Amino acid sequence: KVERKVIEQVVNDLFFSKEAAEYLGISSQRLNQLVHAGQVIPIKKTPAGSLFLKQDLDERKRNLKTIAPELSTDKGHEKIDLNTPFMHEVMNYYTIQSFFNFSDKKTEPIFKELSAEMDMQQEFSKLIEKVSGWLKQNEEDLQKAYRKVVKGFQSLSKGDMIIKKGMKDYPKLLAMTDEAPPYLFLRGNISLLKEKIVSVVGSRDASEDGLKKAYRLARHLGNAGIVVASGLARGIDTAAHKAAIEYQYPTIAVLGTPITRAYPKENEKLQRIISQEGLVVSQFPPSSQVQRWFFPMRNAVMSGISLATAIVEAGETSGALKQADYALKQKRLVFIPQSALDNENISWPKKYIKREGAAKFTRIEDLFAALEKANIIPTVEEQMSLFDEGTDKVYVHQFK
Repeated sequence: KVERKVIEQVVNDLFFSKEAAEYLGISSQRLNQLVHAGQVIPIKKTPAGSLFLKQDLDERKRNLKTIAPELSTDKGHEKIDLNTPFMHEVMNYYTIQSFFNFSDKKTEPIFKELSAEMDMQQEFSKLIEKVSGWLKQNEEDLQKAYRKVVKGFQSLSKGDMIIKKGMKDYPKLLAMTDEAPPYLFLRGNISLLKEKIVSVVGSRDASEDGLKKAYRLARHLGNAGIVVASGLARGIDTAAHKAAIEYQYPTIAVLGTPITRAYPKENEKLQRIISQEGLVVSQFPPSSQVQRWFFPMRNAVMSGISLATAIVEAGETSGALKQADYALKQKRLVFIPQSALDNENISWPKKYIKREGAAKFTRIEDLFAALEKANIIPTVEEQMSLFDEGTDKVYVHQFK
């Protein structure tokens, strides 16, 4: 016979859908989306609703917290002014977006329709009744979502910038792509978006040789007047950013998290330095819960602001390949190292090199020659090598 206390404990660990949503701090609709995506799995589905196990919900909470901790701020942190028509518009947009699985493609047309019917630059409380009827969402859920957005936006600093697609400061190259997000969140030197940008990307688990090549490539690009963009991930990204910082060249970090969060944790200091000496860019509002699929999404933005993408080293499942797909779709150059084409353990280089816009490079001057041909950089007269100067002379070349 099962003891009553055991039964009570089991019952206490079970949540109905509404209780589970409240426990996770999300809307019931968002919970349904997570269930549909397989990110939260009910222990039982019944005609009356689904049942969730507390420990599964706790695991979901832990994942959300560990993906990207909040970036620490100084005690004298000055918050951004949220009480302006533009900020009302931005927060209203992301409040509505939270009901569409963080999808801009679904949210933008809805927001455009709402904007035609009412002034979306008003404080949300003045719009909530009409928005509730339009979206068929109850006002309580809308108000809860809005409060969450406001709380996230309060973590922005006074010097942070938000630019809207269509504004003069919005990157023109990115605006031409299908993947251009409606808003960008920026921290640092916004003028870098008007410079010539080349992305350097690759594996998080890069080899020592790969890290050295990424470092030297970023250094040479910087020396040629090119702004190096990367994703602040471990491995190749980190090596590229560090080279730019150490040689005092500008660099742009395009994040898969809001600009108020740090991922990976060990790059928090590097992210802070880039925000002071370069530029940090994110398409994700500070109110968003970081999802793992945000990281491949940001590759479209990184590719979109860049004239070309160089893949230094990547495995079959590397996120760098997602960027290569976006870059080729956006009619940008993609550089693939000959060493990857010669590697019998991976098949992606042989597939990608056949696509229009892809080019191989053995030596760094091959890459620079292609950039020159595309009028991305002027002719460079300098000895350059992806290897240590003085060694591997076959990879050293003097431009004439």
